[in-house]
Amino acid sequence: MFGNGEYKRFLSMPNRRYDYCIVTNFFEIIKVLEIIYYGFLKHDPVRQIVEVGIYQVNEDKYKAFFRGKVEEIKDPISFVNNIIFENPFFEENILAMHGAVVEVLGKAYLFLGETEAGKTTLASYLINKGFNYMAEDCILIDYEQDVVNPYPNPLYLRNGGVEILENNGVFVPLRYVDYFSFKRYIYIPQNCQNVPQQIGSIFFIKRSMNRNKVSAIKAEDAFFRLIKSTIIQYSLRHPYIREFKRLSTCYILEYADLSFVKNAVEEMSG
Repeated sequence: MFGNGEYKRFLSMPNRRYDYCIVTNFFEIIKVLEIIYYGFLKHDPVRQIVEVGIYQVNEDKYKAFFRGKVEEIKDPISFVNNIIFENPFFEENILAMHGAVVEVLGKAYLFLGETEAGKTTLASYLINKGFNYMAEDCILIDYEQDVVNPYPNPLYLRNGGVEILENNGVFVPLRYVDYFSFKRYIYIPQNCQNVPQQIGSIFFIKRSMNRNKVSAIKAEDAFFRLIKSTIIQYSLRHPYIREFKRLSTCYILEYADLSFVKNAVEEMSG
Protein backbone atom coordinates (compact mmCIF):
# COMPACT_ATOMS: atom_id res chain seq x y z
CA MET A 1 0.00 0.00 0.00
CA PHE A 2 1.31 3.46 -0.90
CA GLY A 3 0.37 6.98 0.16
CA ASN A 4 -3.25 7.75 0.88
CA GLY A 5 -4.95 4.44 0.12
CA GLU A 6 -2.95 3.63 -3.01
CA TYR A 7 -1.97 0.12 -4.11
CA LYS A 8 0.81 -0.58 -6.57
CA ARG A 9 1.86 -3.64 -8.58
CA PHE A 10 4.16 -4.13 -11.55
CA LEU A 11 3.04 -6.15 -14.55
CA SER A 12 6.30 -7.58 -15.89
CA MET A 13 5.86 -9.50 -19.15
CA PRO A 14 8.66 -11.14 -21.17
CA ASN A 15 10.41 -9.36 -24.04
CA ARG A 16 9.01 -5.92 -23.19
CA ARG A 17 11.01 -2.73 -22.84
CA TYR A 18 8.92 -1.56 -19.89
CA ASP A 19 6.95 -2.91 -16.96
CA TYR A 20 3.43 -1.58 -16.45
CA CYS A 21 3.12 0.03 -13.02
CA ILE A 22 -0.52 -0.38 -11.97
CA VAL A 23 -1.56 2.19 -9.36
CA THR A 24 -5.07 2.21 -7.89
CA ASN A 25 -7.05 3.10 -4.79
CA PHE A 26 -9.32 0.05 -5.26
CA PHE A 27 -7.62 -3.19 -4.16
CA GLU A 28 -10.24 -5.36 -5.90
CA ILE A 29 -8.60 -4.41 -9.23
CA ILE A 30 -5.23 -5.71 -8.00
CA LYS A 31 -6.80 -9.00 -6.85
CA VAL A 32 -8.42 -9.59 -10.25
CA LEU A 33 -5.24 -8.71 -12.16
CA GLU A 34 -3.29 -11.16 -9.98
CA ILE A 35 -5.59 -13.93 -11.25
CA ILE A 36 -5.69 -12.84 -14.89
CA TYR A 37 -1.93 -12.24 -15.09
CA TYR A 38 -0.91 -14.98 -12.69
CA GLY A 39 2.86 -15.07 -12.19
CA PHE A 40 3.50 -11.80 -14.02
CA LEU A 41 2.12 -9.26 -11.53
CA LYS A 42 4.91 -8.44 -9.09
CA HIS A 43 5.60 -6.25 -6.06
CA ASP A 44 8.80 -4.84 -7.56
CA PRO A 45 9.72 -3.78 -11.10
CA VAL A 46 12.15 -5.72 -13.28
CA ARG A 47 12.84 -2.90 -15.75
CA GLN A 48 11.87 0.72 -16.42
CA ILE A 49 8.17 1.45 -15.93
CA VAL A 50 5.21 3.17 -17.53
CA GLU A 51 2.47 4.07 -15.08
CA VAL A 52 -1.19 3.10 -15.45
CA GLY A 53 -3.41 4.77 -12.88
CA ILE A 54 -6.99 3.71 -12.09
CA TYR A 55 -8.88 5.48 -9.29
CA GLN A 56 -12.40 4.68 -8.19
CA VAL A 57 -14.54 7.82 -8.08
CA ASN A 58 -17.78 6.11 -7.09
CA GLU A 59 -19.34 2.66 -7.40
CA ASP A 60 -19.79 2.91 -11.17
CA LYS A 61 -17.08 5.32 -12.29
CA TYR A 62 -13.29 5.34 -12.42
CA LYS A 63 -10.73 7.88 -13.51
CA ALA A 64 -7.85 6.43 -15.55
CA PHE A 65 -4.43 7.85 -16.35
CA PHE A 66 -1.86 6.77 -18.91
CA ARG A 67 1.01 8.75 -20.45
CA GLY A 68 -0.52 12.14 -19.71
CA LYS A 69 -4.04 11.25 -20.85
CA VAL A 70 -6.92 11.25 -18.34
CA GLU A 71 -10.32 9.69 -19.02
CA GLU A 72 -13.39 8.45 -17.19
CA ILE A 73 -14.03 4.72 -17.54
CA LYS A 74 -16.50 2.14 -16.25
CA ASP A 75 -14.48 -1.05 -16.82
CA PRO A 76 -10.99 -0.95 -15.23
CA ILE A 77 -9.92 -4.44 -16.35
CA SER A 78 -10.81 -3.75 -19.96
CA PHE A 79 -8.88 -0.49 -19.71
CA VAL A 80 -5.72 -2.27 -18.48
CA ASN A 81 -6.01 -5.00 -21.13
CA ASN A 82 -6.46 -2.41 -23.89
CA ILE A 83 -3.45 -0.40 -22.70
CA ILE A 84 -1.28 -3.52 -22.84
CA PHE A 85 -2.63 -4.53 -26.25
CA GLU A 86 -2.26 -1.08 -27.79
CA ASN A 87 1.09 -0.28 -26.12
CA PRO A 88 3.01 -3.57 -25.97
CA PHE A 89 6.55 -2.09 -26.03
CA PHE A 90 8.08 -5.23 -27.51
CA GLU A 91 11.85 -5.49 -27.71
CA GLU A 92 13.36 -4.74 -31.11
CA ASN A 93 14.27 -8.37 -31.83
CA ILE A 94 10.74 -9.67 -31.21
CA LEU A 95 8.15 -10.58 -33.80
CA ALA A 96 4.87 -10.92 -31.90
CA MET A 97 2.09 -13.09 -33.35
CA HIS A 98 -1.47 -13.72 -32.21
CA GLY A 99 -1.85 -17.44 -31.52
CA ALA A 100 -0.93 -20.35 -29.26
CA VAL A 101 2.21 -22.46 -28.89
CA VAL A 102 2.90 -25.91 -27.50
CA GLU A 103 6.15 -27.86 -27.43
CA VAL A 104 6.92 -31.52 -28.03
CA LEU A 105 10.27 -33.23 -28.57
CA GLY A 106 12.20 -29.98 -28.50
CA LYS A 107 10.18 -28.13 -31.14
CA ALA A 108 7.55 -25.39 -30.89
CA TYR A 109 4.28 -25.81 -32.81
CA LEU A 110 2.36 -22.62 -33.53
CA PHE A 111 -1.39 -22.35 -34.04
CA LEU A 112 -2.60 -19.16 -35.68
CA GLY A 113 -6.16 -18.28 -36.59
CA GLU A 114 -8.99 -15.84 -36.31
CA THR A 115 -10.84 -15.10 -33.09
CA GLU A 116 -12.91 -18.13 -32.00
CA ALA A 117 -10.96 -20.48 -34.28
CA GLY A 118 -10.36 -22.56 -31.16
CA LYS A 119 -6.72 -21.74 -30.38
CA THR A 120 -7.17 -21.66 -26.60
CA THR A 121 -9.30 -24.80 -26.47
CA LEU A 122 -6.92 -26.66 -28.77
CA ALA A 123 -3.87 -25.64 -26.73
CA SER A 124 -5.61 -26.71 -23.51
CA TYR A 125 -6.41 -30.09 -25.05
CA LEU A 126 -2.86 -30.71 -26.29
CA ILE A 127 -1.36 -29.65 -22.95
CA ASN A 128 -3.41 -32.41 -21.34
CA LYS A 129 -2.28 -34.96 -23.93
CA GLY A 130 1.44 -34.76 -23.22
CA PHE A 131 2.47 -31.51 -24.90
CA ASN A 132 4.15 -28.70 -22.97
CA TYR A 133 2.64 -25.24 -22.81
CA MET A 134 4.62 -22.25 -24.09
CA ALA A 135 2.23 -19.39 -24.86
CA GLU A 136 -1.33 -18.41 -25.72
CA ASP A 137 -2.62 -15.20 -27.27
CA CYS A 138 0.86 -13.67 -27.63
CA ILE A 139 3.63 -15.61 -29.42
CA LEU A 140 7.10 -14.12 -29.02
CA ILE A 141 9.47 -15.01 -31.86
CA ASP A 142 13.08 -13.89 -31.42
CA TYR A 143 14.14 -13.44 -35.04
CA GLU A 144 17.81 -12.94 -34.09
CA GLN A 145 18.01 -16.32 -32.33
CA ASP A 146 15.43 -18.10 -34.53
CA VAL A 147 13.45 -19.34 -31.53
CA VAL A 148 10.07 -18.95 -29.85
CA ASN A 149 10.39 -17.52 -26.34
CA PRO A 150 8.12 -18.90 -23.63
CA TYR A 151 5.31 -16.76 -22.27
CA PRO A 152 3.17 -19.16 -20.19
CA ASN A 153 0.37 -16.79 -19.24
CA PRO A 154 -2.93 -18.26 -18.00
CA LEU A 155 -5.35 -19.50 -20.65
CA TYR A 156 -8.77 -17.85 -20.80
CA LEU A 157 -11.52 -20.30 -21.74
CA ARG A 158 -15.09 -19.52 -22.73
CA ASN A 159 -18.04 -21.72 -21.74
CA GLY A 160 -18.00 -23.38 -25.14
CA GLY A 161 -14.31 -24.23 -24.87
CA VAL A 162 -14.77 -25.86 -21.47
CA GLU A 163 -17.67 -27.91 -22.86
CA ILE A 164 -15.59 -29.09 -25.84
CA LEU A 165 -12.76 -30.16 -23.55
CA GLU A 166 -15.08 -32.09 -21.26
CA ASN A 167 -16.76 -33.77 -24.24
CA ASN A 168 -13.27 -34.95 -25.22
CA GLY A 169 -12.56 -36.33 -21.76
CA VAL A 170 -10.37 -33.44 -20.61
CA PHE A 171 -11.18 -31.97 -17.19
CA VAL A 172 -8.83 -29.25 -15.99
CA PRO A 173 -8.74 -27.17 -12.78
CA LEU A 174 -10.47 -23.88 -13.55
CA ARG A 175 -11.27 -20.64 -11.78
CA TYR A 176 -14.10 -18.53 -13.12
CA VAL A 177 -13.64 -14.76 -13.16
CA ASP A 178 -16.69 -12.57 -13.71
CA TYR A 179 -15.57 -8.98 -13.34
CA PHE A 180 -17.04 -6.24 -15.51
CA SER A 181 -16.68 -7.39 -19.16
CA PHE A 182 -14.10 -10.07 -18.32
CA LYS A 183 -15.95 -13.38 -18.04
CA ARG A 184 -13.64 -16.35 -18.50
CA TYR A 185 -12.51 -19.62 -16.97
CA ILE A 186 -8.85 -19.32 -15.99
CA TYR A 187 -6.65 -22.36 -16.60
CA ILE A 188 -3.04 -22.39 -15.33
CA PRO A 189 -1.14 -25.36 -16.82
CA GLN A 190 1.57 -27.04 -14.77
CA ASN A 191 3.55 -28.66 -17.61
CA CYS A 192 5.22 -25.62 -19.17
CA GLN A 193 8.28 -25.36 -21.39
CA ASN A 194 10.26 -22.43 -20.05
CA VAL A 195 13.23 -22.63 -22.45
CA PRO A 196 13.19 -21.02 -25.93
CA GLN A 197 12.51 -23.53 -28.71
CA GLN A 198 13.03 -23.69 -32.45
CA ILE A 199 9.89 -23.76 -34.57
CA GLY A 200 8.66 -27.15 -35.72
CA SER A 201 5.62 -26.15 -37.80
CA ILE A 202 3.11 -23.32 -38.13
CA PHE A 203 -0.57 -24.10 -38.57
CA PHE A 204 -3.36 -21.77 -39.60
CA ILE A 205 -6.28 -23.49 -37.91
CA LYS A 206 -9.91 -23.61 -38.92
CA ARG A 207 -12.74 -25.45 -37.23
CA SER A 208 -14.87 -27.76 -39.35
CA MET A 209 -18.02 -29.76 -38.78
CA ASN A 210 -16.71 -32.94 -40.40
CA ARG A 211 -13.34 -32.31 -42.07
CA ASN A 212 -9.90 -33.26 -40.75
CA LYS A 213 -7.13 -32.25 -43.12
CA VAL A 214 -3.63 -30.73 -43.18
CA SER A 215 -2.66 -28.89 -46.36
CA ALA A 216 0.59 -27.16 -47.26
CA ILE A 217 0.37 -23.48 -48.20
CA LYS A 218 2.27 -21.80 -50.99
CA ALA A 219 5.04 -19.54 -49.68
CA GLU A 220 3.43 -16.35 -50.99
CA ASP A 221 0.08 -17.13 -49.36
CA ALA A 222 1.81 -18.06 -46.09
CA PHE A 223 3.80 -14.81 -46.18
CA PHE A 224 0.67 -12.65 -46.31
CA ARG A 225 -1.18 -14.78 -43.75
CA LEU A 226 1.73 -14.32 -41.34
CA ILE A 227 1.73 -10.56 -41.83
CA LYS A 228 -1.99 -10.49 -40.95
CA SER A 229 -1.33 -12.54 -37.79
CA THR A 230 1.00 -10.07 -36.09
CA ILE A 231 -0.09 -8.33 -32.91
CA ILE A 232 1.29 -4.99 -34.05
CA GLN A 233 1.97 -3.62 -37.51
CA TYR A 234 5.62 -4.10 -38.42
CA SER A 235 7.46 -2.06 -40.98
CA LEU A 236 8.55 -4.31 -43.82
CA ARG A 237 12.21 -3.56 -43.41
CA HIS A 238 14.87 -6.19 -43.94
CA PRO A 239 14.90 -8.16 -40.61
CA TYR A 240 11.13 -8.58 -40.57
CA ILE A 241 10.88 -9.50 -44.25
CA ARG A 242 13.60 -12.09 -43.76
CA GLU A 243 11.80 -13.55 -40.77
CA PHE A 244 8.43 -13.72 -42.54
CA LYS A 245 10.08 -15.49 -45.45
CA ARG A 246 11.85 -17.91 -43.13
CA LEU A 247 8.53 -18.75 -41.47
CA SER A 248 6.73 -19.26 -44.76
CA THR A 249 6.63 -23.07 -44.54
CA CYS A 250 3.14 -23.28 -43.08
CA TYR A 251 0.04 -25.44 -43.20
CA ILE A 252 -3.72 -25.02 -43.13
CA LEU A 253 -5.18 -27.31 -40.50
CA GLU A 254 -8.90 -27.97 -40.71
CA TYR A 255 -10.21 -30.03 -37.84
CA ALA A 256 -13.41 -31.46 -36.48
CA ASP A 257 -11.64 -33.73 -34.00
CA LEU A 258 -9.10 -32.50 -31.47
CA SER A 259 -7.43 -35.91 -31.51
CA PHE A 260 -6.70 -35.45 -35.22
CA VAL A 261 -4.63 -32.35 -34.42
CA LYS A 262 -2.72 -34.26 -31.73
CA ASN A 263 -1.92 -37.08 -34.14
CA ALA A 264 -0.97 -34.70 -36.95
CA VAL A 265 1.51 -32.77 -34.76
CA GLU A 266 2.97 -35.97 -33.33
CA GLU A 267 3.47 -37.33 -36.85
CA MET A 268 5.32 -34.16 -37.90
CA SER A 269 7.41 -34.12 -34.74
CA GLY A 270 8.43 -37.77 -35.06
